[in-house]
Amino acid sequence: MNRQIKFNLNKTFLRIGRKNIRSVYLGLTCRLSAPVSVCCFYCFSVCLARNQEERLINHLFKERAYNKEVRPVESQEQAVDVFLGLTLSNLISLKEVDETLTTNVWVEHGWNDTRLSWNTSEFDDITILRLPSSMVWLPEIVLENNNDAQFQVAYYCNVLLSPNGYVYWLPPAIFRSSCPINVNYFPFDWQNCSLKFSSLSYNAKEINMHLKVDTEKGPDMSFPVEWIVIDLAAFTENGEWEIIHKPAKKNVHKNIPMDSNKHQDITFYLIIKRKPLFYIINIITPCVLISFMASLVYYLPADSGEKMTLSISVLLAQSVFLLLISQRLPETSLAIPLIVKYLTFIMLLVTVVVLTCVVVLNLHFRTPSTHVMSDWTKEFFLERLPRILHMSLPADEADAGQWKGALQRRSSSLGYISKAEEYYSVKSRSELMFEKQSERHGLVSRSTPAAGKTDVTEQLFTEIKPAVDSANYIVKHMRDKNDYNEEKDNWTRIARTVDRLCLFLVTPVMILGTVIIFLRGMYNHPPPLPFEGDPYNYNSENQRFL
Repeated sequence: MNRQIKFNLNKTFLRIGRKNIRSVYLGLTCRLSAPVSVCCFYCFSVCLARNQEERLINHLFKERAYNKEVRPVESQEQAVDVFLGLTLSNLISLKEVDETLTTNVWVEHGWNDTRLSWNTSEFDDITILRLPSSMVWLPEIVLENNNDAQFQVAYYCNVLLSPNGYVYWLPPAIFRSSCPINVNYFPFDWQNCSLKFSSLSYNAKEINMHLKVDTEKGPDMSFPVEWIVIDLAAFTENGEWEIIHKPAKKNVHKNIPMDSNKHQDITFYLIIKRKPLFYIINIITPCVLISFMASLVYYLPADSGEKMTLSISVLLAQSVFLLLISQRLPETSLAIPLIVKYLTFIMLLVTVVVLTCVVVLNLHFRTPSTHVMSDWTKEFFLERLPRILHMSLPADEADAGQWKGALQRRSSSLGYISKAEEYYSVKSRSELMFEKQSERHGLVSRSTPAAGKTDVTEQLFTEIKPAVDSANYIVKHMRDKNDYNEEKDNWTRIARTVDRLCLFLVTPVMILGTVIIFLRGMYNHPPPLPFEGDPYNYNSENQRFL
């Protein structure tokens, strides 16, 4: 019975058409029960809607003989007005090495095609018709400055047709656009990237490109959307880049003829600033700490043998950082990055530290047998410069003074020995004995002529001469050794003075250079307005109504 009812319904619908549906429905409900009548009405409605869309599509494309290869104009002199907008979903990345900006966007197209208009009253009040984009004419607007030869969008979604012939198309896309990188202030830099759209198939005489016009507030308060739209609910913020400005602009190149595809384009700009915290923590801070270790070389004693080891280790560490940074930046000779300037400055400074360490070690290990210290060197490096650098004398200077007094005493003893030798050579031993006894008993000694002078002298000289020679040898040896050690200590003191001088020169230069270089980057900010000389800021808070 159900099959018979369905057959009768279809037969009746095909015979009487849409105008008598209500009477058919009333007639059937009189003969059927309530549940069956409801089901029948639902089936009628679905079939009717499907048939109306099919009939509308058949009307637009078959009855009107729609040709998607032909522009939607009445005459060839007319141009199709195409409206373009861009919604940013995600700023995925900016690869400095490849100079490629990767973005996830929705490209909004809109144009009028009068061949696709219809009267809603004739088609059951259908106000929106969704069709595959391959069925209608497309302006073929593509990303001109792409970096991967992918001109088209990622997915050709359906187009929306309105009864007045307006065609709306919103395909998604992941664009990899070319973005020239200015590395001058890396990692405190900002970049100006753009997405340039134009038509590959049509010139300015055939289509006229415009920015999207927003009419949500009414036709009297419509305004062009001169910025990239960001849906905050769907937007994913990038961890490395901050969006500062996002203007959109139509560019007309008057020096290029209208017959060319290059005459007009719509460009969406992204002025973004790098968030430098990652580079400050992972690159700049280690570089600064390692570079200041180079000044500690001058605190190491030369006898430790670690001066050259520490300075060369710092130099190699800076070279490794320079290699790591060069792998993240484009190979360009147009500018030198800020961090590379700093590393180059530190490497030059550490090279100077290595050279000064060589000089200090050479001075420290000098001896009187290899080098002779001039008077001006002794006066400048041992007297004047230590006072300027507030260097105190070593603790063994007093011991050196005491040793000098001891040498003077030994010299006076040597004089006494010489005088004794001369005295004993004149007087005989018997006379000396009698002279001693006379003095003991208060008698005045008398001088007697020397008897056997030559024999006595030879005898005394033979007995005393070895002792005198030994004393002279010891004194001369001690004097030579003291002079040698004193000269060697003077070279060591000169090395310490040069160490202190280099410390007072290198450390301020390192601090001053570090501050100057990084302050230049910290004060590098994007411009307050997107375009120089244009007072308009191109954002949604400042709308320019038509």
